[in-house]
Amino acid sequence: MSGDGKSLVRKTRSFVTDGAATLHGGLQGLLNLHPSLRLNEKYKIVYRDAADKQQRVTILSGGGSGHEPAHAGFVGTNMLDAAVCGSIFASPNAAQIESGLRHIQSPKGTLIIVKNYTGDKLNFILAADRFRLATAQPIRLLVVADDVSIGRSKSALVGRRGLSGTTLIHKISGAAASDGVDLNGIVEIAEFAMNNMGTIGVGLDGCQIPGQASTESRLANDEIEIGIGIHNEPGSRRISPRPSLEDLVKGLLSNLLDDDPERNYIATSPKADLTDIVVQINNLGSLSALEMLAITNETTSQLHTSYGLKPVRVYCGTFLSALNCPGFSITLLSLPKTSKHSPTIVKYLDETTDAIGWPSHLAKAAWESPVSTSQTDVSTKDEKATQDTPSVPCDKSLFESILKSIHESLVSAEPEITRNDTVLGDGDCGTTLVDGANSIIKALEGSTINTSSLSHGMLEIADLLSLSMGGTSGALYAVFMTAFASNIALQSGSEGASLNTISAGLSHGLRSLEQVTAARSGDRTMMDALIPFIHKFAELTAKNESVLEAFKGAHSAAQVGAENTKTLQSKFGRSTYVGAEDGADSTAGIPDPGATGVVAILDGVKQALAKVYK
Repeated sequence: MSGDGKSLVRKTRSFVTDGAATLHGGLQGLLNLHPSLRLNEKYKIVYRDAADKQQRVTILSGGGSGHEPAHAGFVGTNMLDAAVCGSIFASPNAAQIESGLRHIQSPKGTLIIVKNYTGDKLNFILAADRFRLATAQPIRLLVVADDVSIGRSKSALVGRRGLSGTTLIHKISGAAASDGVDLNGIVEIAEFAMNNMGTIGVGLDGCQIPGQASTESRLANDEIEIGIGIHNEPGSRRISPRPSLEDLVKGLLSNLLDDDPERNYIATSPKADLTDIVVQINNLGSLSALEMLAITNETTSQLHTSYGLKPVRVYCGTFLSALNCPGFSITLLSLPKTSKHSPTIVKYLDETTDAIGWPSHLAKAAWESPVSTSQTDVSTKDEKATQDTPSVPCDKSLFESILKSIHESLVSAEPEITRNDTVLGDGDCGTTLVDGANSIIKALEGSTINTSSLSHGMLEIADLLSLSMGGTSGALYAVFMTAFASNIALQSGSEGASLNTISAGLSHGLRSLEQVTAARSGDRTMMDALIPFIHKFAELTAKNESVLEAFKGAHSAAQVGAENTKTLQSKFGRSTYVGAEDGADSTAGIPDPGATGVVAILDGVKQALAKVYK
């Protein structure tokens, strides 16, 4: 349901429509990435024909597909020997699993790793019993249950689900097998890790299964689900309104680490100086790499500040997904310093592997290299551009009122600008403008803008916009404001800037912009609003109009210019490509977001001036 109670149908975001065909293609694609692997196409088994398998324990895992890179993506040296792939979100059958065991059978025995789901347990246990009976070879089975979202009382019968922490068990067990540890020894190490591990997930919605019709989104826009699973099942509870990332991570860590008798599943609760900790941030399918890195930073920061814990290893990426689920999970593995298994587990996590799903780029040396207390370079050098620029005094109160009014206007206009830019470009025009305005407000609150000087203040704002807005728009506004401030600094006296001086400064700023962009009126850019505004302002100030009347007239010219962009074809920016090969003008009827942004800024200035010059 949407926030207003109306059904919200999810748009299909998949290029494939047949789940079975997708699985077939996906397994073949895996072989393209890792040509040394083998595929039993009939039983959907990915395995490696390792030369040393008769001299060591072999490792098998598997489960439903749709969790990639798990499980087949973890077949490789120092990890799995085989993965058995069921249909999407469905356990493989016993015949498939038994065939997988035969591919990797070893007199040293085989360890089966399976997640705690009824179908998986039934089929893997059945296959293990059959294979053991037929071959008399040793078989052990590990059931991973690392979910902490449901308390002991409610999970007493079904048990805890197996989540992304399973992939850590894959890595530890596989490396132990390659190290020559016997079957019972591997089980002992893996069970120690499982007993000291917990995972909790969170999602913004369910996933979409190839071949199934689009369904209603089960969450409103301001809701999230805590305790989300990996088979499109709902979470254990919903939260509305959606919390900030800081508050969300705080709640998830609380579920993992606080002394809740229902959820404190981790046998040795991590304590500063007494335990090491391994952190895994797992993408459940559709979050961007940038967002995942931000989540990782928030998690590790809170572990340090709130719990005094500094992880010895951090892993971030897609380990065990739920197709394209928009969510993530946090896994914590607690390693008590007094245990003989703890350093061994870290050693096994560090062992390199050619399995495509494991981030082997992170070498042991990277964690052991000495670093300073802070890895972030914070420059203390004063690099203010205003130090050699003449100061032009101005009304401090009016300057600040204008800046605050611009901020309010941009925040109000942002949804419409973003909506239009989503159609025409990359959807960031409105938020970029608000980012710039937010940086100005923050600087005002910190008294880092000299609002008693028009020239100094505008130069400082230009620097802020260049840093906070980024991309083309930030640079364009910075060029314009820098040229404006420089011109009025040279033309004004100690008494301040006159209206004519300001007009001349605006014209100089425009000329500077025209040197760095070929865009002019009629090209469907911010210039369609800015150029008529500056020209009209110059015309009216030359006629000795008052400040407010000159600004109102120029503001109206900018509005007309922005409105006219609805009928113009794009010649600059990303909107140039919209529908370019379709033969239709996909931008018709929508005003240019950049020009609309200029008008929103001018709206703010006009409102502030109107309060003073009535």
